[in-house]
Amino acid sequence: MKTPIRLLLFLFTMILVSCGSSDDGTTEPEVVVDPDPIPGQTSTYIGHVKTIIDANCIECHGDPLDQGAIMMLLTYDQVVDAVNNRGLFNRIATNNAFNVMPESGRLPQATIDIVEDWIADGLLEQ
Repeated sequence: MKTPIRLLLFLFTMILVSCGSSDDGTTEPEVVVDPDPIPGQTSTYIGHVKTIIDANCIECHGDPLDQGAIMMLLTYDQVVDAVNNRGLFNRIATNNAFNVMPESGRLPQATIDIVEDWIADGLLEQ
């Protein structure tokens, strides 16, 4: 009688251990930036990207932060930091509905291309 109970406890323990993996599947590979997504255009923050950020991000990433946002995106420097250090482009370019920003849904590809072009052109302010 003790052997079946031990076997069941062992199997139960193995199931719990296998489900406790630290890889929860939410990490995604970094999106590779196309070197020239919009040929013939040099995109800048002031000329192209600021309006996208203002229209789609400031509601949560403004002052004060809202909806659990962890960073402000009010200035050029804040947006550059978010691109370089916080995965901003990955969050807007992903097809993963659980990680995409804005939370309301993925931006149109043409809008994502403008941000990508700005990054590829060197994150120019003006």
